[in-house]
Amino acid sequence: MWVTDATQPGPELTRRREFLGRILPFFTPCFDSSIQLAFSKLSPRDLSMSQKKLKRSGFTLVELLVVIAIIGVLVGLLLPAVQSAREAARRMSCSNNMKQLGLAMHNYHDTMSTFPLGSYNLRETWPASGSNWRALLLPFIEQGNIHEKLEFSYSSHFMAGGAAGADALKGNEVLKYLAVPTYACPSSAIEMFEDAPVSNNSEGAMNVQYVGIQGAARPVPGGDPNKGTADLGHGWSSNNGMLFPNGKIKMRDVVDGTTNAIMIAEQSGWVDGVNRTSNYYGGWMGSRHPRPVDGSSSWDLWQTGTTCVRFAPNSQIVQTGATDRMYRNNTVINSMHTGGINVVMGDASVQFITDSIDFMLLKQLCCRYDGEITSLPQ
Repeated sequence: MWVTDATQPGPELTRRREFLGRILPFFTPCFDSSIQLAFSKLSPRDLSMSQKKLKRSGFTLVELLVVIAIIGVLVGLLLPAVQSAREAARRMSCSNNMKQLGLAMHNYHDTMSTFPLGSYNLRETWPASGSNWRALLLPFIEQGNIHEKLEFSYSSHFMAGGAAGADALKGNEVLKYLAVPTYACPSSAIEMFEDAPVSNNSEGAMNVQYVGIQGAARPVPGGDPNKGTADLGHGWSSNNGMLFPNGKIKMRDVVDGTTNAIMIAEQSGWVDGVNRTSNYYGGWMGSRHPRPVDGSSSWDLWQTGTTCVRFAPNSQIVQTGATDRMYRNNTVINSMHTGGINVVMGDASVQFITDSIDFMLLKQLCCRYDGEITSLPQ
């Protein structure tokens, strides 16, 4: 029996090595010729490019800058389209809000046999005690739980700050910092709750972004009772529309037809960079006096929640005079949509009025009984 050293190769391994040593020289030329044949089919240019590819492991600076430039161009092309699509969606959401308000107005009329007061007061003395159509409409826009908590009494207030002082929102504290989505335009940049000094809204009452239409102002010196307009010291006021101070109407009173009368309009944009919506003491405030508009210019009316149309949509002008405030009666109807504003007609339909609308046509659409049967251009 042979005993071998484990560190030394055995006889079998030795024989294999000797065999490979004898045949390997015959195959080596074959391998060399195959490699040479493969490289001979490559041109010098291919060889040069192959060598460059082997040396390069990433992008050059020029290539990187080109890629960045292409991405920038694509973003520049796509971003306006994305923004336009988003604004279209916001405008549609605003239109849906206003449609709900139009239907709520009709449900209110079905229940009460009249449209709501535009704004009102329950007392002759200051501070005011009363609200406007926005609070009256709450049960019809799925806010009945809020409406049930409100106090519509002589001693209660819907004001925010101002002359009411410590009594602001007395009995109606539930309105403090209450945001009602149906009363807000998604495109608007106006603060939901605005504090002084821009307004007297220091108690957190909502800046509602939809305004009732009193009617349209007519330049009649001293006012004209027959046309329902009067210059009351804080601009023109009117009762020839569908929602006006200290008065209410029925469906039959819209002589020109509900399809041809504007009931609510947007008021969600800036005027010369300032919030001049009809929310001076907050969006729920009523009027200063309980007397209806009667053509007299001998007393001073101002109110919240409605406007008498005196300027074109999205006008960047305001009423002149030392008493120019947001509680004046001719706050501009406006929006942050491109090219115009949404409005609710008396039949609850929602229409888009362009900034270029004929101003006389707009004023006719704001009057419910002027005898001019007009409609929006299609």
